[in-house]
Amino acid sequence: MHLNKWPKLADSLAGAYVLGTLRGRARLRFTRMLRAYPWLAARVAEWEDTLMPYTLPQKPLAPPRSVWHGVAAQLPKRKTPVSGWWQKVGLWRALSAGLALAVLLLVLWPAPPAMPYMAVLNNTAGQPVWMLRANRHHMALVTMRSMPVPADKSLQLWAIVPGKKPISMGLLPTRPGRTPILLTPDHLNMRRVALIAVTMEPAGGSPTGQPTTAVLYKADILSTQLSS
Repeated sequence: MHLNKWPKLADSLAGAYVLGTLRGRARLRFTRMLRAYPWLAARVAEWEDTLMPYTLPQKPLAPPRSVWHGVAAQLPKRKTPVSGWWQKVGLWRALSAGLALAVLLLVLWPAPPAMPYMAVLNNTAGQPVWMLRANRHHMALVTMRSMPVPADKSLQLWAIVPGKKPISMGLLPTRPGRTPILLTPDHLNMRRVALIAVTMEPAGGSPTGQPTTAVLYKADILSTQLSS
C-alpha cells in the first residue's frame, strides 16, 4: 500500500504509532514504512510533539517572584467598583499587560533545536516506553511509562554504529517525564547510528564502557529529514 495516496490513513496510523495503539504485525509494517518514507517519519515526529506532553504527569510550575511583581506593577490598582466603560478600560489594560509578558517570553525563551532523528523503544508488551529525538549535537528523551529496576541496577542506552563498538548515550530514566535537552557524545555521529539498544547494567552504568549484559530493548533510528 502506498500511503502517500491515502494521507488521512497515513495520519491516523502515525498517531496510533505514537500512542502505542498500533501493535503486532501492523506496527512492524508501519515501522518498515517509516524507514522507506521520510515524510511519514516527519508526520510521526509531529504527532509526538503534539501528544507526548499530554501523556506525562504535569506538575504546577511556579514562575519567579520577579515575574509576578512585573505583572502586578502593570495591572491597574484596585479602586471602588464603578460601572461603565472604565471597567472595560481596566480589563483591556490587564489583557495588554498579559500579552506584553507573553510576547516577551516568546522573544527571550530560546527555541528548541530541530531534532530530525527519532526512535521509539517499546517494552516486551509492545508499548512505547522511551522516545528519543536527536540531531548532530543534541538529544532529548521522553519516558512514557515507569520501568522499575532493582536498586543495584541501571538501564543504559547505547548507540549502535555498524562496524564499531557500542557508544554509551547515558542512563535511562525509569519514571515518566521529559529530560532536558542534552549534548550527544562528542564522538557520536547520529547519521551513522543504525539503532539504539538498552542493557541492564550495575548502578551508575557499565564499569567497562561497553555493554556487559544482553540487549533488553532496541529500536531503529529514523530520519524525519525529507531530503534524506
